[in-house]
Amino acid sequence: MSDLSSNSKPEEAVVTHLDWKIFVDFTNERLIAEATYSVYVLQAGATALNLDTAHLDIVAVKAYEGGDSLGFTLHPLAENKPHLGRRLEIDLPKRNNDDEKCRITIFYSTTNLCSALQWLPASQTAGKKYPYLFTQCQAIHARSLLPCQDRCGVKMTYKADVTVPKWATCVMSALPKDTKISADKTEKICTCDQPVPISSYLLALAVGDLEKREISDRCGIWSEPSVVESAAYEFSETEEFLSIAEAITGQDYAWGRYDLLCLPPSFPYGGMENPCLTFVTPTLLAGDRSLADVVAHEIAHSWTGNLVTNATWDHFWLNEGWTTWLQRKIMSRMKKNPKFLDFDAIQGRKALSDTIAEIAPENTCLVLNIGDGDPDDSYSKVSYEKGFTFLLYLERLVGTEKFEEFFQAYIARFASKTLTSTDFKDFFLQHFGENPKMKEIEWDTWFYAQGTPPILPPLDQSMAKASADLATTWCAVDCEKTSPPSTNEIITWSTGQTTCFLDTLQDMTADEPLCVSTLKAMKKLYHLAESQNSEILFRYCLLAIASEDESIIPVVVRFITSQGRMKYVRPLYRRLYRSKIGKNIAIDTFLEHKDIYHPIAVKMIAIDLKVAIEQSTCSASSIMNPLLLTSVLVAVVGVTVAFVRSSRKHS
Repeated sequence: MSDLSSNSKPEEAVVTHLDWKIFVDFTNERLIAEATYSVYVLQAGATALNLDTAHLDIVAVKAYEGGDSLGFTLHPLAENKPHLGRRLEIDLPKRNNDDEKCRITIFYSTTNLCSALQWLPASQTAGKKYPYLFTQCQAIHARSLLPCQDRCGVKMTYKADVTVPKWATCVMSALPKDTKISADKTEKICTCDQPVPISSYLLALAVGDLEKREISDRCGIWSEPSVVESAAYEFSETEEFLSIAEAITGQDYAWGRYDLLCLPPSFPYGGMENPCLTFVTPTLLAGDRSLADVVAHEIAHSWTGNLVTNATWDHFWLNEGWTTWLQRKIMSRMKKNPKFLDFDAIQGRKALSDTIAEIAPENTCLVLNIGDGDPDDSYSKVSYEKGFTFLLYLERLVGTEKFEEFFQAYIARFASKTLTSTDFKDFFLQHFGENPKMKEIEWDTWFYAQGTPPILPPLDQSMAKASADLATTWCAVDCEKTSPPSTNEIITWSTGQTTCFLDTLQDMTADEPLCVSTLKAMKKLYHLAESQNSEILFRYCLLAIASEDESIIPVVVRFITSQGRMKYVRPLYRRLYRSKIGKNIAIDTFLEHKDIYHPIAVKMIAIDLKVAIEQSTCSASSIMNPLLLTSVLVAVVGVTVAFVRSSRKHS
């Protein structure tokens, strides 16, 4: 189907497998690589393979069989669409009359403008001794990691050989197979294999000073040596999450291993569901496993997203809405309390309401209309929480038992495939046949109406009562000047209860923020500004900024410059920017510290603060002399045939 976020043309010739050789050059902060694709020519008369690229230095292209050079054209950037990158058009090699398959090798290097890559100096790591590299390809950043058909609707298998310094460990979104030491003992070659087809946004690579702790036969935790023990404790329930997910989905875990990599603080998301190796933020290390539901979410993606995948980013809710639903089912069973789903959904509904008030109306639809825009610009909690709300509505409509049976049928039907919202609708109606309740569903309203969901299924409030009561008490303290509570009741509460209290308080004071004197009393009793729990600290900071409490400024600045998780840094920068006390502080802090953030975060915060960020003016082809790059490729990757540059077509 049409996908305007990609320049590739898989309907003509599609990639099915990648053999990837990579040399990780920490000195110059680049990857020097060759990508060999197995290509299946679908359209009679097709003459080219088209791939997406962004800021890559393409050195040469060859037919894998025989080593003949292939002509290629690197097309110009589309006007006002830099996120789309440049289309790489490669002449298909000559084939026998009936041969629809071929293999093509591309020799290339990344540059300092590649948004999928973050290179960290040793000073920004926990160990302070060695540098670190990690990737983030969702949504359409894989094209800056390698030339690829960078769209959800194309899935491929891959195998990689990655050369790294001898001190380093390489992990990928694939199964580790082998590690060999170079003859001079200065480097290692790490081999990984992903036998299950994946979309390009799930390609992932991390290289650093890493250690591993095993949790079970199929689960382990990777991190830097000084962090790995606390990460192993925090995520020790991973195997239990995985087993529960298998029971709910009715399908065994398909990916062989489920490992976690706890990354440095600049990682811009809570987690990223890379197959075989979920990336997670260290902001989850609360010391009490209270934030491990993020791991349950990423585990759920092993079925809803990685296995059953939205066909384009317009249908992102099929990934995230289903995953949020499955995450809450997993956590309810973990806690042996079915009411937990409703309790967690209460806070999700608050996040949805806040998001709808914040973003452009067109991005509040369940089914988006991104066109050739940047999917990053439409990314929000809407796909997660509006999607979950729709699924909860359907569940309540047909009954939980029947809906969970449908879910298993859905996973079985679309495993290893991609689908649209219409495909989902058709399958749902087919599954429930003549059920008269199907006539009640206003599909177009759910899919295409802006703003709040048309129906908000009632949520059990019993687990939230204590939190709501405490919020009411503090509002009375603020408005009626009654005495504040004398005991710290929240010291025995779960993180969820405390965040629910703070969320409710935010709602109650949205029009009239708390007095600074009330905040001071609350801070003295609960020590919220000193919390080591990121979820609690984040919410308290939002309350304090709304109240124009100047004493919170150092806390906020420290929080937003000690980690780069966009869930926290973007709202806090926005709130500071809109406040009387923090507009200049927000801009100055961002400009001073922007180099610690991931490129995706830098782009989005700059948009939030209306700040122009200057990029390097050097072109991709000027990053490295092509002849030098050729010689490095020959030495490092083992290329033995001299490159013939004369075949290159200039745009």
